[in-house]
Amino acid sequence: MTSASGPTLETMSYGLAGISPHNGPIGAKLGEGALLHLALGADIGYDSNVFYEHYSPHGAAVAHVTPALDLSNGERDGSVPDGVFYDLGASLTYREYLSGGDEVRKMRAFNPNLGGLLRFSSRQTLSLSLSDNFARTEDPPYSAGAPVITHDRNIGSIELKVAPGGGRIQLLLRYNNVLDLYETSGYDRYNNMGNEGVLDLSWRWLPKTAFFMQVAQGAVTYLKSDSGRVASYPFRAMAGMRGLLTEKLGLNLGAGYTNGFYASGDTPSGFGNVVLVGEIIYNMSLTSKAGLGYRHDFQNSPFIGNFYNMDAVYAAFREYIGGRVATAAYGRFENRGYQGLGAQGRTDQVVIAGLTADYVIQRIFYAGVGYTLTLARTNNTAALNNGGVDYTKHLIVARLGVVY
Repeated sequence: MTSASGPTLETMSYGLAGISPHNGPIGAKLGEGALLHLALGADIGYDSNVFYEHYSPHGAAVAHVTPALDLSNGERDGSVPDGVFYDLGASLTYREYLSGGDEVRKMRAFNPNLGGLLRFSSRQTLSLSLSDNFARTEDPPYSAGAPVITHDRNIGSIELKVAPGGGRIQLLLRYNNVLDLYETSGYDRYNNMGNEGVLDLSWRWLPKTAFFMQVAQGAVTYLKSDSGRVASYPFRAMAGMRGLLTEKLGLNLGAGYTNGFYASGDTPSGFGNVVLVGEIIYNMSLTSKAGLGYRHDFQNSPFIGNFYNMDAVYAAFREYIGGRVATAAYGRFENRGYQGLGAQGRTDQVVIAGLTADYVIQRIFYAGVGYTLTLARTNNTAALNNGGVDYTKHLIVARLGVVY
């Protein structure tokens, strides 16, 4: 759960990500106020560490096929109506391992994703938005032969926005509900529900730059009474500046106080009560964009300890070449200091980095390649025999797709 707002720098990291059906170049008009986009993508590549293992990792060839659709009453140029706006989307990713032993091949899975947005008076002084997103994932376990980890997540949100006087002052009220359910035996004790209320007040002192104050109060509870996990009531208060400082330079700066207020055991203290956000995005040209960000915060931890204090540094670069080639490079480093429930001073470092390149063929077809590195390191040597805590994983794929 997060109540941070401002430029979403990390969304730059995906390049075209295929090219989502939502920004497809054509689309089929089903009538007045209904535009349908369809997409089909496929990739094939190699996964160097299927089970996130430290010792003797299992590597295998892997393929994915993803059909997707998007139905809305928006226009092909991305504009939306002033009154009621809706956007419904669905995708289904099928994963198949093409090599490896039986313990690898049986990790084939279907991973669906469904989402919807309904907004009333989207460009008016008063607007109301309702949204929901559901995703079901089947991930390989942390050791060969163990059951697949099946995770269901549903995120619902209600948002009320008031923007009088041409939007110079804006008040936003939002309620979020996050439900995390694990179908795999042994993991179901981590099932939890999070609720969060957010109040965000901003004043626009430049055409596209605003000062903001934000307060968020949450509640995280575990659904099994014998789970051994601890309920918490996370609070965050921030103030800062966000938006375009110049035509090319965008900033998102914020600082404030945060606390987890756990029902028992450790809770954030000292520097752990400080939340800091600093992001800078530079539009070098119409086709080039780069960004750098830093965040200090704490995150609730359902699996290890009560929570972890997090310091994250991330960067991204995106370049369009000749209107047909999209390239991107991205990276993120996190330092996680765990506390509570037997964490025993555990510290982990996580790195995610990658490169993508896509070539658009005749408007609706694309071809591309992608590489992703995922790396985790821990100072908890007792955990090295368990997967998912200290590993290196390379994934390289070549992909083809069509978007209408």
